[in-house]
Amino acid sequence: MLKPILNFGLFVYHFYKGDFTMLKPFVNFCLIFLGIGCFLLVSVLSCFAQQISDVTPKRVPATDFIIFPWGWMPSGEVESGVWGDLADADAMMKDIFDCGFNATGFIPARHIKYAIAHNLAPILFDSRIAAHPDVTPENADETVQAALNEIPTPEEQKAVYSFYIRDEPNSSVFPLLNLWANAVKKQGILPYINLFPDYANSQQLGSNSYEEHIDSFVQTCQPSYLSYDNYSLVNDTELIEDRFYNNLETIRKKSLQYNIPFWNVILANAHFDYAEPSAVTFNIQVYSTLAYGGKGIGYFTYYTPDVGNYRLAPIDQFGYRTKTWNALRHINLQIHSLAPVYCQLKSVNVFHIQNVPKNGRGKDSTVHLKSINDGQFLVGEFVDSKDNPYVLVVNKNLKSSAGLGVAFKKEGRTMMISPYNNKGKIPFDGEQRWLAPGAGVLLTVE
Repeated sequence: MLKPILNFGLFVYHFYKGDFTMLKPFVNFCLIFLGIGCFLLVSVLSCFAQQISDVTPKRVPATDFIIFPWGWMPSGEVESGVWGDLADADAMMKDIFDCGFNATGFIPARHIKYAIAHNLAPILFDSRIAAHPDVTPENADETVQAALNEIPTPEEQKAVYSFYIRDEPNSSVFPLLNLWANAVKKQGILPYINLFPDYANSQQLGSNSYEEHIDSFVQTCQPSYLSYDNYSLVNDTELIEDRFYNNLETIRKKSLQYNIPFWNVILANAHFDYAEPSAVTFNIQVYSTLAYGGKGIGYFTYYTPDVGNYRLAPIDQFGYRTKTWNALRHINLQIHSLAPVYCQLKSVNVFHIQNVPKNGRGKDSTVHLKSINDGQFLVGEFVDSKDNPYVLVVNKNLKSSAGLGVAFKKEGRTMMISPYNNKGKIPFDGEQRWLAPGAGVLLTVE
């Protein structure tokens, strides 16, 4: 340590006397020292960047769990700045990805390239694709092909994930929908048909019962999934539990019966007397769907319609983000974090602790739990490929947080799947045991 100090002192003395012979060695020393410093700095920053990368949520593909904004997207063909912050289709697709989606809303062929650029599974919409009386297999095939031909490149054509066909159809048009669905399937694309909720009347359904309606749809159209909508949040964040959970009971039953997944289209705006969206409304709708084993979430709507009292969708009528946008992103990223584990699970039971819906089950039906504290809880029970037990517990209280205590029948330490940044399993103890209003937690034991 003493020698560098003496050398530096000697350099200062010679420099003071006007002797610059030692300047070159000193400069070389400084350059070497600077180089080492830069190397260490870059190394530290690289490690930090790697840590950031490691906690960045990975996106679940739409093929495993679809997250999409239900509805038609704005044209994206206005002059810059005319429509809020999202003045073109590319900006709209980036905004949707940033909000945590892995699929688009219903878009025209010319926007496919923007969806691909932002890692979104495109759901194609073409006004010619609709059930009409004179459709035949031949002209259905021709129309679907013509719609795909408007997509500029073969790569973009292959990227199309789904093709919108119909929303809330009467059972009388199922045979016509099947013609369109078959034409779309021939192209290796998923037909998108969305069903009524169970509170639709028999005239709307065209069936004597809701279960008959679903059976008829599956048997006629041979779908790869069941998509339906249910809007049961009203007034000041009040959930009509029987309406919401009985529909989930029926859809889950049919999903298991036909061995196809289901998607739930939920409320993401306020209109009529429906509740204004918030972190609580997203929590209860999404986590309840997960507890019942759902494999897809659609949000009605992402863009606020300029009709009546529609308000507080994530993007307002002027094209700007509302407070709903952040709440929606927050729940979507939780889905992405849970998905690597959740998507490998099989639903084996669902029960309620309090306020058991008329078609639901109570805690005496539990498969995995030895005990759970009393509260307004919904519990979905699952197994993985090795028959390890999992439960997803939801706090149905939309006004208050709830402390949760559970014990599995299987001995071991209770672990939770972190809903944040793909952190995997962490101990479920201490302050982790609290659930926010409407929120859920995915637990296992090891």
